[in-house]
Amino acid sequence: MNAIVTGLAVQDNRPHPTPIANERAPATHQPQPKNAAAKGPRRRSYLALARSAIIVVGIGLAIVVPLGWGQWVAGFTNQSTDNAYLRADTTPISTQISGRVRRVAVSDFQPVRAGQLLGEIDAAEYDAKVSRATAAVAAADVAIRNVDSRIELQHRTIAQADAAILAITADRDRAAGEYDRQSTAVENGWSTGQRLEDALAANRRFEAQLAEKQAEADAQRQQLNVLGTEREQAMAELDIRKADLALSRIELGYTRIVAPIDGVVNVSSVRAGQYVSAGTRFISIVPLSKVHVVANYKETQLGKVRIGQAATIRIDMFPGRELKGRVEQIAPATGAEFALLPADNATGNFTKVAQRIAVRIALIDVPEDLRQALRPGMSVLSTIHTDMAADDPATK
Repeated sequence: MNAIVTGLAVQDNRPHPTPIANERAPATHQPQPKNAAAKGPRRRSYLALARSAIIVVGIGLAIVVPLGWGQWVAGFTNQSTDNAYLRADTTPISTQISGRVRRVAVSDFQPVRAGQLLGEIDAAEYDAKVSRATAAVAAADVAIRNVDSRIELQHRTIAQADAAILAITADRDRAAGEYDRQSTAVENGWSTGQRLEDALAANRRFEAQLAEKQAEADAQRQQLNVLGTEREQAMAELDIRKADLALSRIELGYTRIVAPIDGVVNVSSVRAGQYVSAGTRFISIVPLSKVHVVANYKETQLGKVRIGQAATIRIDMFPGRELKGRVEQIAPATGAEFALLPADNATGNFTKVAQRIAVRIALIDVPEDLRQALRPGMSVLSTIHTDMAADDPATK
């Protein structure tokens, strides 16, 4: 216990005399600086102030940047995006008839010219259809000639009926004259009443025969009209048969599948001996000479973009190379409008997302060494210069 007590230092609050100038004070009793005790609290105050400033600045940026970011980006002269790719108007070639593939005339990735044979379908069935349609056309033509012959015969029949009418008319006139003579003779007593009656009967008989012949002539003329409509029907039948023949020849032509444009073919979807139906994908042709760029820009980037403005294209496959382009078209709607399942922002919570609009950019003056090396689907970096037209000398 005494050891513990003696180990404690007793604080002396009494004033100490000033040491003599030549007397050196012990090192353990040297006085400390006055600001040493204040450094700790001051440093903590600075750190707290810095943290507060950082928090305030962060909150300000979080509020101000979203409000003004669109206007800030829209004001850029050069608008760039890496959401851009090379595209081409690829032409898928499909079969237009059914049949068995006779042969595929091109190999995979082969350059082709417009009109070049790509493949063939067995044409035996379609040759037979053409032959049958040709025979049907010949039969329809014969039917027309038959109707024409009947019309000509009907004209002769009508002429014969007209001649019979003339003959009966003459007999009627003669009978009428005889009746008039017998009437005068009976009145003067020169003839008998029987003769007058015979003349009257003959006159009436010829009148009836004349009416009959006139009716027959009218019927023959009506029959001529019927033959005219039969001829029109035969002509229509001939047109139908000719149309069938034309369709048969078209189908026969479809047995030869040819390239509609210049380009490079893709991998063929069918092989020789395979049975295909109408609409089966046969092969696709990519027109490499007509490659263009489709760049999907954010809506905030298109405020100054117009058709005809200059653009520069950098292709990932060819670093350091830069191509010139021209804004050709701007999509009529955002990509979300053409999506298979468009978003419905009227339900649930809403988070605003910048939409993208496709811009088609045509390539200008592509170097020859790159013309055949560009492939649709390549990734590119597209930059539109909103202050420069494509025909501006500064872009050349």
